Amino acid sequence: MGLMDVFKLCSLEMNMTAVTITFLVFFLVLLYWYSTSTYSRLEKMGIRHPPPLPFIGNLLYFRKGFWENHNKLINEYGPACGYYIGRRMFVVISEPDLINRILVEDFRNFTNRMFHL
Repeated sequence: MGLMDVFKLCSLEMNMTAVTITFLVFFLVLLYWYSTSTYSRLEKMGIRHPPPLPFIGNLLYFRKGFWENHNKLINEYGPACGYYIGRRMFVVISEPDLINRILVEDFRNFTNRMFHL
């Protein structure tokens, strides 16, 4: 094995390492984008919400209880606020007039509701 063969082998290993690192960085960037891409939907609609974490959203916000923290959420972010559990968005409305408007007058505009068994 000559000196030139050793240099070719080192060059090949360094190129494979660079390709592997490039793919790893690309994968991590895509994973981060996937985990946070839906978290701008509430903001685009002008609904205030606590800052979510990647993948779990605001799940840690409700670790001490669900109903008590809903009241805390309403007091902190207003009568129309939202949160994320995982990548799913939830909107909380606590104003009776707005609830009536959504459920009666504008019902046809709110077709994307959760399905309950």
